[in-house]
Amino acid sequence: MKKFFVILATVALVASAACTKVEKPATDEKISFNVANYTPATKANVSLVGETTTFKSKAYLHAVGVTDVQNFFGENGETITANNTTNPSAWEPSHDYYWPKSKQSYINFVSWYDKNGTITEATETTLKWTNRTIATDDNIMWADEAWRFNKNNNPATYHMNAVTEGVPTLFHHALAKLCIKAKATKVQGGTREENKTAWVITLEDINISNTYNAGTLTLTNSDPSTGTTIAATTKAYTAAGTEKIGWTTSGTAAGISMDDTSELTTDLVNVLDEQSVLPQTLSDDAKLTFTLHIITKYNGTQYSEEKIPVEVALNTLKGTATGATAITAWEMNTKYTYNIIVDPETTVVKFDPAVVDWEVVSDAPTYTIPTGQID
Repeated sequence: MKKFFVILATVALVASAACTKVEKPATDEKISFNVANYTPATKANVSLVGETTTFKSKAYLHAVGVTDVQNFFGENGETITANNTTNPSAWEPSHDYYWPKSKQSYINFVSWYDKNGTITEATETTLKWTNRTIATDDNIMWADEAWRFNKNNNPATYHMNAVTEGVPTLFHHALAKLCIKAKATKVQGGTREENKTAWVITLEDINISNTYNAGTLTLTNSDPSTGTTIAATTKAYTAAGTEKIGWTTSGTAAGISMDDTSELTTDLVNVLDEQSVLPQTLSDDAKLTFTLHIITKYNGTQYSEEKIPVEVALNTLKGTATGATAITAWEMNTKYTYNIIVDPETTVVKFDPAVVDWEVVSDAPTYTIPTGQID
């Protein structure tokens, strides 16, 4: 982030009968930003330049002796830009700003990023996106608000990109991400005459139904009465960093359509490449549907073809780990990957031979040869 330094120079003249003492002016210090991109899901800090080299910021100056709060970056805020696209040493506004000189004066910094849209409301205590439609490549983030700062800070936990000082600016993702992959457990084999049976498997008409792509997010914050950083929260987002949905859906539930796959192999391939989705609760009607197209061959000759419709409710799917629970919602700052795995051999044709036992006639007819007829 650009460093912002506010410089206040003071000169004190002290007269006495013996001499006059002149204090040197205080060194001007620009305000700077120390940017980190924080993902609570993995508890890791990663460089923000992997996602953007700019973001928006507003600054609210509470100056000693002045009643009104001042828009330090102007009413519309500033665009903060990295001075290098790969490893910046500073993130800077359009021009230099300097810290207030008095220790009783301070600035509150509110920062956010919206790739494809515009925030509806950005104030000292509120960030709001209203009826925001989410595109597949969207990215919306908000930073912990820096409260009551009056000098650059250098917290080791925020060091990124060789930026060694500045207002700590820790971003959180406001959206979720979704990815769908598919593979076959095998494409040839069989228990008899190995490798002569082969399967050609594709997925067709793939769709996720009844999910939303528009909603409203309201984040609020309050003065902690100390110089620190505090994450803006929704009513459902806890200070401990536990994500809750936060968004309120709007509009009509639609869905996500995907292209048919090419022939599946035993390696996972993307059916839906990673894309942004609106955080939301998954209803029973939110379903993954597709047609499983299987062609079975023996020794190179096709002997069967099927197109099997498949439908499953998303809120019933869960991971393979022991004790895993079903995913019933897409939460903020979380990536979800669903793997579709086809085992063509589980439906191999087998026979269960049996024969009906001979019936025994209990009242068998009897013929007695008359006496005298036997020589």
